[in-house]
Amino acid sequence: MQNQLWFQATLVAIFIGLYGWYHSITDHALQLDFVARTTANLKLPYMEFSGKLEQSPGDLREHKLIKLSNNLMVMCAKDVDATQAAASLSINIGSLDDPSELNGLAHFLEHMLFMAKKYPDESEYIAFIKKNAGEYNAFTSLHSTTYFFGITNQVLEETLDRFSRFFIDPLFAPSS
Repeated sequence: MQNQLWFQATLVAIFIGLYGWYHSITDHALQLDFVARTTANLKLPYMEFSGKLEQSPGDLREHKLIKLSNNLMVMCAKDVDATQAAASLSINIGSLDDPSELNGLAHFLEHMLFMAKKYPDESEYIAFIKKNAGEYNAFTSLHSTTYFFGITNQVLEETLDRFSRFFIDPLFAPSS
């Protein structure tokens, strides 16, 4: 079901940590082709890539590459027939980045990152996801940690608000 969700849903893939050679080459080239925009509901500023994005000939979804005001690059794919939306965020920190005296730290923090100051109730995110026919998970690999969710289209913006707060103002409560 999870794989079906990713392929059939409206996808929003967020990648953090696009630095180093990627920024030095890509940002300079892409900066010329970005146009300033604002979101419809919240009136938040962002930049939208106005050039041509390369995609598979069989992929009929509409794709957009945007850059947020914090320089976070976001790839969006829209499928008008989808009833579910999904988002994923990958951080370039994995188990190989654990300090030798704290093996398992990246995986431990993966589990700790499901609360935020704006949403301090430990069970609020899980209850919200379940109430809206969604799913969520995370995993830690050797080089990265990835968080994702799938949810009904109607509550995508609310879910993104909750999801993004884990990374904006995480709450590491002793009770967790």
